[in-house]
Amino acid sequence: MKEQKKERLNVDTILRSIRNNIVKIFPESSLPFKLISLVGLRINAKKHHVPLSTMVMGVYAAQHCNLNCKCCTAFSPIAEKSFLNIESYNNDMAKLAKLTGNRLSSFGVTGGEPLLHPQITEIFTIARNYFPETDIFFMTNGLLLLGMPETFWENIKQNNIAINLSRYPIQINVDKIIEKAKSYNVKFDYVGGGDVPVKLMWKYPLDVDGKQPLKRSYNICTQINRCVTMKDGIIYPCNTIAGIEHFNKYFNKNLKVTAEDVLELHNVKDINEVYEFLYTPKPFCKYCNRRGVEFGIKYGNSKKDITEWT
Repeated sequence: MKEQKKERLNVDTILRSIRNNIVKIFPESSLPFKLISLVGLRINAKKHHVPLSTMVMGVYAAQHCNLNCKCCTAFSPIAEKSFLNIESYNNDMAKLAKLTGNRLSSFGVTGGEPLLHPQITEIFTIARNYFPETDIFFMTNGLLLLGMPETFWENIKQNNIAINLSRYPIQINVDKIIEKAKSYNVKFDYVGGGDVPVKLMWKYPLDVDGKQPLKRSYNICTQINRCVTMKDGIIYPCNTIAGIEHFNKYFNKNLKVTAEDVLELHNVKDINEVYEFLYTPKPFCKYCNRRGVEFGIKYGNSKKDITEWT
């Protein structure tokens, strides 16, 4: 298992290096960047479409955010304010730990902006208690990091929680954040590995009529086996299914999540049931137009228009 993980990390490192150099050479709005990115997405999708022997898992600490980015894949600009329920989360983690023998390949605390959660350090402590040897990280836009109390930094140091910074073109002191992390011996990295600020966004459009071929959508989806999310006793195979309720409510749509699209954790008796669930296309895949991915959308604030997601 360690050799498999090392191999995945090496492939990820190579793809990350290629991506970072492409961004520095070609403008994100250029045709070469788009063509290379499409090829990269196909390679990345194929790399993760493999039978599982371990699992990446994540939770939304908060679905809402203190930024308002257009085309947000977590639907944060249109999400109502909500926080991860600590009691439910603890129960879910206990069951997941029992199923996996306290082992995951990685565990991520995401959002929205996870640092908005008033009990964020408790979320980290619970994760580490149940998964003592797992790589645990949280993703943040960094706006709140330098204002967090010393007890926060002491907690992530004690629990060995890594910082993954999303590099948006916003006013934050990245050098000071890195310095702070080093002073507490806290791991720091960028989401996607790129230290180049994101100037352009990508859009992964939804097909509200649900006419996309299931297998095709599934086969070229980069979320497979990477964006598994857990909330209130339910395992979601991707963050689109996990957050679609916000899209439906805000735009008065009905992209249906069926019983086949999710897995009820309390019904699972063996971890292989989870692996098998994650390794098959879902009825919801018909709503994902993965071939229609759009590049070169200038970074900016969401106007909360449906065209940002369709």
